[in-house]
Amino acid sequence: MNRKIENPLVRIQSTDSTNNYANRQIRDNDVLEGTVFLTYEQTAGRGQINNFWESESGQNLTFSMVFYPDFLEIRRQFMLSKVVALGIHKAINKYVDSVSIKWPNDIYVGDKKLGGILIENSIMSGILKSSVVGIGLNVNQMVFHSNAPNPVSLQLLTNTHFDCEIILTEVVTGINSYYELLRQGEFDRIDREYISSLYRLNEKHGFRTGNEVFEGEIIGVNHIGQLLIRQNDGQILDYHFKEVEFLQED
Repeated sequence: MNRKIENPLVRIQSTDSTNNYANRQIRDNDVLEGTVFLTYEQTAGRGQINNFWESESGQNLTFSMVFYPDFLEIRRQFMLSKVVALGIHKAINKYVDSVSIKWPNDIYVGDKKLGGILIENSIMSGILKSSVVGIGLNVNQMVFHSNAPNPVSLQLLTNTHFDCEIILTEVVTGINSYYELLRQGEFDRIDREYISSLYRLNEKHGFRTGNEVFEGEIIGVNHIGQLLIRQNDGQILDYHFKEVEFLQED
């Protein structure tokens, strides 16, 4: 019998990181699956590999969701990343065109980064005990000060000011819907939708791995989350996160 996902909302005026906050709550309290920890000011927001996430206070969405995907085999844990990215993609696609998922889980509009995801899993006795899903989404910020190369917000894209509460509800609803598909074992459907939403799918572009630069095209992602790139000679190579870099076009 499936557990119905509810989404209690915990508002935090300021915190270092909503993922840190959520993990502390899981450690010390009983936290309902689906709980959303939302902050208006994140003083040490984190991206992948300890990158800093810039967010102007009160202008964007910075929040974490808690899941207990104990039904999911560890070897399939990247499915949760796909589910979250697809849920955000579905919500944002209502407002702008050309939304894609830049592998593994950045949200792009065109060649600009709109949002990012950081998932931290807790594994015990070979089971996914808990997952904290951190999400940063640029909504109304107009100026970015960090050295990030290509940030953008919904307001910059549309010249429209958005109600962050409405965007939050739509994003959470989208994630819930795909998480339910995951619980139902709809892996093939999730895989198809994730791959079809990939940034630069089936397009020839330049990539760098180590000191090597090559041209290839993204053709998909394998079951453990590695990016699959077909080189010009037909060889298909797989890459873990940070093993390959997208080269920006001039």
